[in-house]
Amino acid sequence: MKTTKMLLVVIVSMLLALPAGAATYKMRLTHQLPETHHIAVDIKYFKGLVEQKTGGKVEVEIYPAAQAFKPKEVINAVATGAIESGVTTNFEWAGILPVMDVFIVPFLITELPVIEKALSGEVGATLFKKMETKGVVPLMWVLQCRTNVYTSNNAPLIQPKDFKGKKMRGTSKIMNLGSEAMGASTMPISGPEVYTALQRGTIDAGLTGIDAALARHFYEVQKYGTVSNNFTVAHCVFVNPKFWNSLPADLRKIIKDAGLATQKKSIEDSEQAKDIAVKELRNKKMVIHIQTAEEAKAWKEVMQKPVLNYFLEKTGKDGKELVDLITKIGK
Repeated sequence: MKTTKMLLVVIVSMLLALPAGAATYKMRLTHQLPETHHIAVDIKYFKGLVEQKTGGKVEVEIYPAAQAFKPKEVINAVATGAIESGVTTNFEWAGILPVMDVFIVPFLITELPVIEKALSGEVGATLFKKMETKGVVPLMWVLQCRTNVYTSNNAPLIQPKDFKGKKMRGTSKIMNLGSEAMGASTMPISGPEVYTALQRGTIDAGLTGIDAALARHFYEVQKYGTVSNNFTVAHCVFVNPKFWNSLPADLRKIIKDAGLATQKKSIEDSEQAKDIAVKELRNKKMVIHIQTAEEAKAWKEVMQKPVLNYFLEKTGKDGKELVDLITKIGK
């Protein structure tokens, strides 16, 4: 009897010792970006909203800069419950869902009104349903950029003919088709390795998001940069189904609402990051050319068809339906 009473006293004491506002649920979240990146800042904003609106019942614990999982590991980690939530790009998703390459069909989904309506409307919902088949619950989109920079040293890359004979950074087959249609040859080089490849002359021209060109100091090894809104990089935030279903309905609604607010903010922040990057690259003495409407039209005429044809060949009916939806938005 004494033992039982003592055990009860210990249990009660432990319960009383817990902080009054202790979180009921912990949502660990992994992403690949440094804490200074605007997407990392947006994820912190999401964390703040969730914790505030749930009254501390849900704690969001962030693991930035791939501290928990590498980009290629995130989808499986979330699906298996190794972590509650994760963030990764359309590029990573395209490895298991080819329809996610719709974002990189040149000039298809790059105008801001189109991006906003696509992500918040039927296009985004359709892609979310596809992701659900891979064992996750998609929560929101965060926009990294719609603005890319094509860098060079000897002369700026303005017209399609300027790419002829150039050795360029390659990424995936579908993205390479656009550069190759302009007359360039491509070499597969990961983002962190591009600086060294440009420095050594392994390639003549670089391709990256405008924010990454600044962060990776391209201005030290490249003189010219042509800025083009020709394809989009979007990240998806998704959660483990078991964790999601363990949450009461009211908390799920709060998290979804926080996600929608963060998604909207990320689009605004992406544009601001672009403007800052252009200004800072110019401050670093890089000659930055902003593509004109006529120049963009010339690029589109050369780049879009081979990439679009490949995309439709790989994705069939599903891909065509997405392209048709996006085309209607743009009209």
